[in-house]
Amino acid sequence: MERSTARPRKLAVFTLVLLACGGCLTVQPTVSPQTNDAAVFENVSTTDRWGTSSIDASVTLTPEATTRRGVTKVSVISESGKSFYTTTVDTGQTDVSVVLPADQTAQIYAVNTVNGTVVARQNVTVGGSTYP
Repeated sequence: MERSTARPRKLAVFTLVLLACGGCLTVQPTVSPQTNDAAVFENVSTTDRWGTSSIDASVTLTPEATTRRGVTKVSVISESGKSFYTTTVDTGQTDVSVVLPADQTAQIYAVNTVNGTVVARQNVTVGGSTYP
């Protein structure tokens, strides 16, 4: 009887992908807000099941964030102080998809690019089980 080699091959490919992506896998990531500007940010969450160096997250803005406060951009800054992700926001938009760095604290900035001001800042910690 011939033994299947599909499982060991899949494991080897998975291991190579992990190594190419930085070597760490975060399973069941969590996003925990540390501060909250309730006038702009309602919620930050993730439904990702895993990530390597980053995870996908959803930022919920208040209805006034883009209308009264003029938020036009949401940016993520890593704990090292470097720009990690930026996206534009349309007037009336309340749900924004962002990418957060895995296993660290990051800052999410709501910015009014018309007058160049930071409208609000949300600190979040991204956690989860990390392998290896």
